[in-house]
Amino acid sequence: MSGANPGLSYDDTPPFAAPLRYFLTAPLFGIAAGLLLLADDGVLSSRWSPGALGAVHLAATGVMLQVMLGALMQILPVVAGASLLSPLRIARITHGFITAGSIGLSWGLWRGRPAATLTGATLLAVGLAVFLLAAALALHRARAAQARSDTPRDLRLALVGLAVAVALGVMLAATLGLGLPPPVDLPTLVNLHAGWAWMGWGALLVAATSWVVVPMFQITPAYPQRLTRLWAPTVVALLVLWSIATGIPLRGAGIAIAALLCALAAAFGATTLRLQSRSRRSTPDASFLAFRLSMAAVMAGSLAVLAALATDLDALPLLAGVLILHGGFIGAISAMLYKIVPFLAWLHLTQAGIKAPNMKKLSPDLPVRRQLRVHAAALAALLAAVLLPPLSYLAGAAVTIEFAWLFFNLARIILAWRRAGGRWNSIHGPAGKKYV
Repeated sequence: MSGANPGLSYDDTPPFAAPLRYFLTAPLFGIAAGLLLLADDGVLSSRWSPGALGAVHLAATGVMLQVMLGALMQILPVVAGASLLSPLRIARITHGFITAGSIGLSWGLWRGRPAATLTGATLLAVGLAVFLLAAALALHRARAAQARSDTPRDLRLALVGLAVAVALGVMLAATLGLGLPPPVDLPTLVNLHAGWAWMGWGALLVAATSWVVVPMFQITPAYPQRLTRLWAPTVVALLVLWSIATGIPLRGAGIAIAALLCALAAAFGATTLRLQSRSRRSTPDASFLAFRLSMAAVMAGSLAVLAALATDLDALPLLAGVLILHGGFIGAISAMLYKIVPFLAWLHLTQAGIKAPNMKKLSPDLPVRRQLRVHAAALAALLAAVLLPPLSYLAGAAVTIEFAWLFFNLARIILAWRRAGGRWNSIHGPAGKKYV
């Protein structure tokens, strides 16, 4: 049995409003990314195009970051025993800064407005500093018994990776907005920022969450203990070595270490697919299938990164970005949202003493399955548009529909929760616990 799965403490769950505000905001940024693809036919022409930079940050800070912070609001207390002080207040402050910062940063990068870029990056940094401080204090106070698990440790490492990615992003914004000289050349700084955001933050958090969520919701065996014990620390160690080799620079060493990081990402995806093949589910639901697609995209994206390191083909970095960002992260996030949100709705109703509808009634499989088919079609259209630019309009339409449908499906869950007696403005938790 893996050491990744600690005893879950649902009595420590924060109020539903804390994570939900992030979950409902994320699809709106996805819609904005789709509209950007429709408005700018040069988005997929190059990884350096203004449209690409704007769309990437709409997806990364507007979709991924929103959902991941919302998930952490829930995971830290339940899995790691790390309850945030004043979770509602922290959520309101952080969500406001993150939302405004994502808009400013993405707009500034797309339209070439250095002041907007710097303002957006500053707002993001402030919001994340508030969250990171609150999370660090919560983890410091966490129960010692939870420390035996791999997941709390990996959450700490993911938060460190987020801090590094944010610091590198602020350096980039200061270079663009104030004309300050970067510590290394600009393309190298961009690569460092992207590497830490991909592996040091996103991949670590998805993995740490998967250690618990995949066996729990997909009814699979636990992840191998050796993988959960070594994967995240190895990723962080390699990222540090890669950063040093990239900054000096030692090109050969940097490429070799980057290849090892890609291999680790692919190994995580392959292990997850193997566990899913051993699931006790008789009929895989839509979320299960979507997670399989995301793991396949992670593996394909890792191969595309390796190919981009070995050749100079312009399309390879774009293909890698689409596979990892849209196929891997957004696919996994969508699959998890369809499990986490109805489960939280059911949990909060139950804790309030209300007879809750079952998960299938809160979130029927058919609308989820249809939306996730659009996600798969959007992924295919994005990949095709990298090679055939006129298809970018089709990709933009598909992405817009994908996220609008995701928002609609999440809203249906919330409406079902409200009809069952859920209270949005409730500040009382289990056993009379009061939140602020």
